[in-house]
Amino acid sequence: MGDFFQAFVKNRKADFIIIKNGNKVINIEVNFYSGTGSKPQEIVDSYIERQNELKENGFEFIWITDGIGWKGQKNQLHKGFERVNYLLNLYFVRKGLLEEILWRI
Repeated sequence: MGDFFQAFVKNRKADFIIIKNGNKVINIEVNFYSGTGSKPQEIVDSYIERQNELKENGFEFIWITDGIGWKGQKNQLHKGFERVNYLLNLYFVRKGLLEEILWRI
């Protein structure tokens, strides 16, 4: 999986890392926001950046997020949906979309 993977695992905390078929790496990040604030804004940009870095190295990124805190952050959430390939909420996960994505990639 290479030097990038070793550095990624060593230098960052990831909620979940799935290794599919011995060579496909998928990073899944999960969060829930119960209130508004600057954290959702910061996280959108950091996850867009993370996805881009992972993609450059042949890895996939899935972000699962939910919570009432997004209610006042619609612009940031829209930005995430435009730029993150796989952005899900709990409703989508319960409907089987996460499983479908994992089979597809």
